[in-house]
Amino acid sequence: MADKSAADENSLLLERIFQIHKSPCKVVLAITGGGAEVIGELLRHGSGSATVLDAVVPYGMEAMDRFLGRKPEKYCSEKTARLMAMVAYQRALELSKGSDGSDGSADSDVIGIGATCKLKAANEREGRKHEVHVAIQAYRETGVRTLELTADRTREEEEKLSACLIFNVLARYCGVPEFDLSGGIRAGGEIERGEMEEIEGIEEVIEKYASVSGAVGDLLKQQSCSSDSPYETVGKARISFNESINEAEAPEKIKPEEIKLVFSGSFDPCHKNHVFMAKWASKKYNTPIHFEISLTNVDKPPIDFISLNRRLDSLREYKDEAFMGSVYLTNAPLFLQKATLFPNSTFIIGADTFNRLFDAKYYDGVTDTATILGLFKEKNVRFMVFRRKSVEISTKPEILDFCEVVPVDEYEDDGTSSREIRRKCEKE
Repeated sequence: MADKSAADENSLLLERIFQIHKSPCKVVLAITGGGAEVIGELLRHGSGSATVLDAVVPYGMEAMDRFLGRKPEKYCSEKTARLMAMVAYQRALELSKGSDGSDGSADSDVIGIGATCKLKAANEREGRKHEVHVAIQAYRETGVRTLELTADRTREEEEKLSACLIFNVLARYCGVPEFDLSGGIRAGGEIERGEMEEIEGIEEVIEKYASVSGAVGDLLKQQSCSSDSPYETVGKARISFNESINEAEAPEKIKPEEIKLVFSGSFDPCHKNHVFMAKWASKKYNTPIHFEISLTNVDKPPIDFISLNRRLDSLREYKDEAFMGSVYLTNAPLFLQKATLFPNSTFIIGADTFNRLFDAKYYDGVTDTATILGLFKEKNVRFMVFRRKSVEISTKPEILDFCEVVPVDEYEDDGTSSREIRRKCEKE
């Protein structure tokens, strides 16, 4: 765009905006401030309602916390952009429903876009990184684009590039030509990627995308955690460790298999304590472990597909081990739902999970402990409980009837956690 006149740029922008509005795409935009002018551009020329379902600008930290339903680890990061896009996608699904509750748009037409930026400030701290992260969440795709800006740019330049990056993410999904940013960013030319970090003044848009099968997309879309009843489940999809999530099987295509042991968790990532627990249980029962990851959560946004791929990769490291079975993806965040999906099974859990498993508060007060125990009995499920350091476990007889507590001399969690592993990786 740099070699065109302002009039030519405006004419081209207007042309592409109307191309977007003619596409069937419906979007909710969530932008933290930088690049927010793209909202005005999409709306000010007319026909904006053909594309934009909603647009929010959670500018302050409290506004962002409320929007996400949690405090992010960092306010400006690729991960936070993906969280924003996921919440925006959930909002888009809600708004695209017809008045009768049916879907008002095709699955592939509804998207959420999240953008978080760290741009030039009035009291600029020396060495402060300037960056833009734009993410998209769709029925079968998660994507993110990141651009680190050089410090000598003006705020106006940074705003324009941020808006263009957001616009291009939307344009790509709508099948509309993107704006060529090569004339506007300081590209590396023929310089190899590995050398760029050593050269000042290099800007590069980094892209990541992950796609899934329709079976996995359906799990996210149906969002069982929004159900009024904690007993209801929507479904599951199965993958083997030799398959990608593009090949996950829909429920009706899953061949019945005997599932005696289920290890439910986020596995973000899978670590040595998880492996020990799986090996110990598999050896005792002489049967493989089937892993279950719920895309939906009780108190935070669902898992996006980039994050899901990383979690599955951490499990794939052990795919040749004798204890490994299949991986099931579900939209069942509550064990009442998991029990319905995996009846006649023993669930491998840690002490923290065990202590809230039979607590009615965990189910938002829509059930009681007696009902919880009754459902577990009806579904014939049991729990193998592994201890965690400094965590006392319940000793109520009516609860222990459903459980096998692994003795301390066999296993006690050494304190390793997925969160600490993630933090260490980010620092490195």
